[in-house]
Amino acid sequence: MSGDGVFAGVRVIELAQYVYVPGAGVMLADQGAEVIKIETIDGDPYRTLRAGGDRNLGNINIAMEQNNRNKKSVALDLKTEEGREALLKLVETADVFLTSLRPKAIQALKLDVDDLRARNPKIIYARGNGVGFRGKEANRPGFDASAFWARGGACYAFTRPGEQPTSPRPAYGDHTGSMAIAYGIAGALFRRAMSGEPSVVENSLLSTAAWVLSGDLTLVQLPQYQTHPKVRPISPLMYSYTTRDGKMVQLMILNPEPRWEAVCKILGLEDLIEDPRFATQDARMENAGELIAMMQARFSKRDYAEWKPLLESIDIPWELISSINDVINDPQVHANHMMQKMKVGESDVAIVAGPTAFDGEPIIGTPHSSPQLGAHTEELLREVGYGEAAIADLRQRAIAR
Repeated sequence: MSGDGVFAGVRVIELAQYVYVPGAGVMLADQGAEVIKIETIDGDPYRTLRAGGDRNLGNINIAMEQNNRNKKSVALDLKTEEGREALLKLVETADVFLTSLRPKAIQALKLDVDDLRARNPKIIYARGNGVGFRGKEANRPGFDASAFWARGGACYAFTRPGEQPTSPRPAYGDHTGSMAIAYGIAGALFRRAMSGEPSVVENSLLSTAAWVLSGDLTLVQLPQYQTHPKVRPISPLMYSYTTRDGKMVQLMILNPEPRWEAVCKILGLEDLIEDPRFATQDARMENAGELIAMMQARFSKRDYAEWKPLLESIDIPWELISSINDVINDPQVHANHMMQKMKVGESDVAIVAGPTAFDGEPIIGTPHSSPQLGAHTEELLREVGYGEAAIADLRQRAIAR
């Protein structure tokens, strides 16, 4: 990793598993932070997770690589006093402590805010959980599909009434929440730099879902608002149309008046420009079914490749409804380094960068593959004062790996 990322010089201790909180750590690591992943002796369960099928590409766990690249790994048994002490010695050298452990687990390990600040008064304490850190359910276990997708309203919002509940995409809520945690840590680092005061940063999958669905959660206070209206107002210029070769084009013309004439011309519907049924937005909405049928009939006469330059020529908001493979091969994705190749052993693996770039780059330098379990235990314990014999003793007693 290059030392010139925006988080260069920041040391993060990450005591977290699976995706949600480690997803925040990887965005910091991509921009130069030294992220030390603290694992149990058996490792993060995500290393061997088989939910939904095998996640390996050959012998490479690509999900682990996506969420743990550019980190270091230290394996400790934190249930022992010696393992906990080793962690606390690392905490003394750190700027941020980042965890996904539930409050009762953190309290049992004596790694709460006060415990860590007794050793490092300036440490920023960042934590994420399922449903928040106050209230009777603060210790409730929570994952993406339960706390974000189910309880947070996303499943309801994306399921049509009467149909089987829609399943979430892999790590959808996790990665959404990880952005909020990374934002919180960045804000806390700024506050500490300006005032000297450390913060406690909190995020939950439930709070993330509430923010993502804030449009619904605020609009629902309007008596007339329906989350799933039986008849939804349709605008023909904010509608999707299918081309001759089966591609779907989404129009999103919020302010149609300046572009109505141009749309009609590329569709070969010039006779509709002054037609009173369609000449205004209100008229188009009132006669939406008729206009949509006319526009669809035109779209079905040409392939997407023919429509693309015509749509681009009139400078309107529109996009292809892309498949996952379309996104992987999108030239804009690659021009902006949203996906990159990373060497894992002798293989190249495609990874997705975090959504924010600094000085044009979302990942600084050459990304490094996720660490093997305990790959940096000896190096980092030596740094905080452990000698060869002490490290060997911890390993012999399975307190470190």
